[in-house]
Amino acid sequence: MFTQIIKGGYERFTVEEILNYEQPTKYIVSSTDYSSDNSLIPVLTANKAFLLGYTNEDWGIYDKGKCIVLDDFTMDLKYVDFPFKIKSSAIKLLTSKKNIDLKFVFEYFSFLNMSSNEHKRHYISEIQPMFLNVPSEKIQKNISNFLSKLDEKINLENELLTQYENQKKYLLQNLFV
Repeated sequence: MFTQIIKGGYERFTVEEILNYEQPTKYIVSSTDYSSDNSLIPVLTANKAFLLGYTNEDWGIYDKGKCIVLDDFTMDLKYVDFPFKIKSSAIKLLTSKKNIDLKFVFEYFSFLNMSSNEHKRHYISEIQPMFLNVPSEKIQKNISNFLSKLDEKINLENELLTQYENQKKYLLQNLFV
């Protein structure tokens, strides 16, 4: 699979050719008085915080399926596969066009490590015209599935690390009493 890509088993497309984007205006939360009740609708941002809290607003919810949430100023991005609302109009909601695996594109963008120190909008002027090397849909799916499995493994190992750290903390607290 990776050998085919290295040997040129791909086509070059601009981001604009493979992704649709949507302005988030109709999904922006009207109140920033967030709740911690996770039974409500999550309110997202693309930066490090990602989940700002929850809202009981039951209108203007993005529930179209998988998307990439991209902060147009910082170029931070997240892959989202659940219904949500947004805090900022600086967000671009990206979805895939036909024969494109969105998770593959997300991983590709993550690999590119896009970032900016300039406070300006980047998507239309800089990201949309970028060329990406895109393999067949089957290979895209194989790559995204493989990388998803790695993410699952990393999450499990992080949970295990947290449990070991908590166990050590407990033992230390009881050792030196």
